[in-house]
Parts: sequence; C-alpha cells; structure tokens
Amino acid sequence: MTGTRSFRDSVDTLDTKDDLLTIEERIQSEDIGAVGAEALRSNGPAVRFAATDGIVTPVTGALAGPEQTTQSQQKPWERMAVAFGMQPDVPYQRVIERVAAPLAETTEPDQAELLAEQSDVNCYELGLPPGTPGEPPAFSLGLLAVDDGEETTWLPARGTVRGPNRLRAVVPAAAPLESGNGVTLSLGVPAAALTNTVLHWLDRTQTGSMRPSTRSDAVSVAQLAGQTVPADSEVLATGELADIGTGVLAGDESSMLEVAMDTAVVDIVVDSVHHRESPLVPFVPNSAPLTDDIHLVGITESARLRYRVNNYWGIEPAEWIRLPAEASLGMCVVASEILYAGFEWQLANTLFSFSKLFDKILILDEDTSAADLSRPLDDIWVKAHPSQDWVFSEPCAPAATAPRYRTDGSPGSRLFISATWDPRWDEEYIAPRVTYETSYPDAVRQTVTEMWDSFGFD
Repeated sequence: MTGTRSFRDSVDTLDTKDDLLTIEERIQSEDIGAVGAEALRSNGPAVRFAATDGIVTPVTGALAGPEQTTQSQQKPWERMAVAFGMQPDVPYQRVIERVAAPLAETTEPDQAELLAEQSDVNCYELGLPPGTPGEPPAFSLGLLAVDDGEETTWLPARGTVRGPNRLRAVVPAAAPLESGNGVTLSLGVPAAALTNTVLHWLDRTQTGSMRPSTRSDAVSVAQLAGQTVPADSEVLATGELADIGTGVLAGDESSMLEVAMDTAVVDIVVDSVHHRESPLVPFVPNSAPLTDDIHLVGITESARLRYRVNNYWGIEPAEWIRLPAEASLGMCVVASEILYAGFEWQLANTLFSFSKLFDKILILDEDTSAADLSRPLDDIWVKAHPSQDWVFSEPCAPAATAPRYRTDGSPGSRLFISATWDPRWDEEYIAPRVTYETSYPDAVRQTVTEMWDSFGFD
C-alpha cells in the first residue's frame, strides 16, 4: 500500500508544486475564514497563514480542489492524492481504491515516536481562528481518541474552544461515550487517518458494519496518556469527557460530517497540550463552498459506495462513483457496466439504500471519464430521453441530508437518470465516440505533432 504523508509533508509538497499560497503578512484571526473562503470560491490554491495571533499556523484548502463546471487543468482529488503520497495526476479510481482499502483489509499500525512535545500553553493560547467573526476559536478536521479502558476508538471531530482548559466537540453519536473517559484531540493529522476514521463511521452508520479497526498500516501511531494517537499529529490536547449532549454546536453552521451522520456534542476538560514547533493545522471556513470537509466526505462516501456496490452482486459493474462537491453532495454520478435491461433501476435503488447524502443519481457508460463533469452533463441530453430515462420515485422518499435546497427533513421524490446506451441495441445503432485519433488520418496527426514540437510545446 502507498504510504501516506503527514499533514506537514503534504502541505510542503503542495508548496513545491506551486499549489500553496503562503501569506507572510500578519492576518487577524477573525479574517482567516474570509480569506480562505474566497480562495476556495475562486478555485485558488491552498492557503497557509504564516503570521497569526497565536502559536498555530492555519492552512485552508489542503484537501480541497477546484470546481469542474469551469475549465481547469487541476482535478478536485489532486490534493487528496498528494496527501496520500501519490502523484497529483493519478487517476481518480486509484485514489478511490486507496481510500476504500480499510474496508477490504485491516492491519496493525506501525508504532513510532510522538513528534509533538508537551507545552505550557492552554487552549486559548494556541490561537485557533474562529469559524466566523465573533464566535469562539474553532478547530476543524480533528480526531478524538477515546479510551474506554480496553481500547482506543478514533472519532472525526470538530468544535470550538470554550475556555483555557475546555473544548466542545461534535462527534458521531454512535460512538462509545461516557463521562470520565480519557480522550485526546489530535489536530493536523495525516489524510489517511481522517479518511479511515470517517469511512468507519459512515459505514457503521449506514450499514451497521462493525469493522474492528479505523486505522491502516499507512498511519504510524504513538501512545499518549493511555490513548493511541497519530504519531505525527501537529497538536494534541489530552483530558477527559465531561458533558455529553446531542445535536450540533449552537449558533453554528453544520459541517459536512454532521450532515453525513447523527452527532453528539461533548465537552472535554483539558489537562495538557502538546504541539510541534509552529504547528500546522487545517482550518475549514464555515458555510464556504468546496471546503475540505465537503471533499473529504464526498470522496470517502464515494469509495464506500463503490466497494459496497461492487461486492453486492458478486461482480464489479461500477467503474467509478463520484459525489461532486459542486452539488453539495446532492448528486451521485456513477459509471457502470449495464449488465442487462433494467439493471440501471436496480443500481440506482441499491445506491439510494446505501446512502442518505443524495437524492439524484446519474448513471453513465463505464468508459466515461471521471475527470470531466462536462461530459456527464452532455450525456444527459445526448443519451437520456426525459420521458423514458428520467425516473422519479413517489413523493414520499426520505429527504437526503446534504442538498441545501431542502433542509426541513420533509419527504420528496428521488430521481435517477440513465444516460447510457441501451444494452439491447446492436452496436451499429450506437454512435462511435469521436476522438482526436479517430477524426484525423495518421499523416495529419504526424504533421500537427511536428508543428507542436517546433513551437516548443509538450
């Protein structure tokens, strides 16, 4: 398995690839969210805020990517691939397979030395930025290690600083939580630790899966205060659970993790803080489009669904599945072999039964590329007849949790669109795919290649 990079190493790699903007000027903590949100909205690079009011160095967009409704050479999963130790131009399917690996195998993690050292700072002195101006300091994309006396369980967590030695976090409601449990909050952890943990709780929430581990051999771990934590975490806050409630943080926009699963709100009494020198921590601006948490949940849910679908019938019909961040996870796009007439209906219903994040499914031919959303949108009009291939359910289906256009939980219709060639058609009735190679003779293509070489183009 490809080894993962630490969060610090992945940020440095983005820097070497000119996909990171480092702001050296001092930025007020209240302004970090606005700057990061604008960078995401305009398809800009990841942003590192080198000079802030506190100890930490916030980074926005480290796992995010550009939208694909406009032309862009960069693909939305490139930064995620970099975080996994892959080349940024790796195909989408390779990234999905990497994310889904913990579903297929479980191995013991490597033991390593903890890189963060104990500090005399408190939670306020870390200098975490607020999610929105006027709100308390906030942390994003964290892992909460919970010790029940027998083993450590990792939970995806985000939340706020409520006092010098008190944190409030949102975690999965299905987690084993009891007041007095020892806990450690880790910030700035490897992407593999995040996706493995999110994958575990998404799968457990949706299918009742009880996989024994949330970690893979790609994540090195260390021991701190009796809990197992990622060894190269940038910041660690140890303590114990105090109060346990339900719902979301009051007066706060929900993150995509809270949209994807039921959550609980816990208070943590912190007794010690560890951090590396100038610690790098990810920061997600509240309610901004295309943020890291949207990409994280989208690619993790896509990996989970592909694994489930391709192990459902005993064959592997789905080439790839994507939950585009542009649709706020309200649409699922799947490229699949159509095994027989009516298979698309079975495929759509299977996907709807496995996830609550979308209420629209677009089914494409298996040879469709995942790298360009304009092609699937074009196939809707070329291959899908509105009266035959747009199939609406009865208006009593449970509401999907992610779409922003319906947030009151009321039922509605689901829709799947089959933008595929009918498997009953003879090949002679199916239009051939037009490509550069098939559109021009060899002599013309050779001349064009020679001209490009003379111009110095690749």
